Amino acid sequence: MKTFLIASLFVLASTGLFAQSTFDTCSAEGSAKRSDVKALNIKKNRDGHPTDKQINKRITFDVLMQAGEHPVDFKEGDGAEIIGYVAEIKIGAVETCNCARKDHMHKDSHIELTLDPMQQGDKTKLLIVEVTPRFRQIMTEQGFDWSNRGLRGAFLGRWVKVRGWVFYDAMHDDESASSAGTRIWRGSPWEIHPVTHIEITVRP
Repeated sequence: MKTFLIASLFVLASTGLFAQSTFDTCSAEGSAKRSDVKALNIKKNRDGHPTDKQINKRITFDVLMQAGEHPVDFKEGDGAEIIGYVAEIKIGAVETCNCARKDHMHKDSHIELTLDPMQQGDKTKLLIVEVTPRFRQIMTEQGFDWSNRGLRGAFLGRWVKVRGWVFYDAMHDDESASSAGTRIWRGSPWEIHPVTHIEITVRP
């Protein structure tokens, strides 16, 4: 079994979030102009990985799929660890969180998880977790390949355990089944983003 662990990064508490580093000349706010988008980008570009004590054990795949914007059992920014089957791994779009960079190494990788491999074609059953360019670089420095090609080679079509930070991506409200969107390509706006750890596991 391959286990990919992330070294600790130094973070500072600030206004309820965490201080963020600049990555390859791109600040945590990215290239966003609007204050609300800047706030989203800071969450997406979070540094550090959750400790065991920071993992909210009430968070599961199903809990994230069914939760509304204001859940009772957890909150945005909690650490989480979930298990799912990797249905697809794709390069994300050009985004302001990554300063609108266009090359693959400076875009997020979207990992589409499902709980039933037989339903991987059902978009309403997909939960999205994301690898950011920042953590891709961290893993490169640790000797692991978290490029999109590397992720596909290691994890596509496998059951995995994913750890990271819980994030509500309001920009996908209208594209999620749980929020009754009209352009559905995913099950929920909730994500693990950024992903800080992935390992192959067995079907639960």
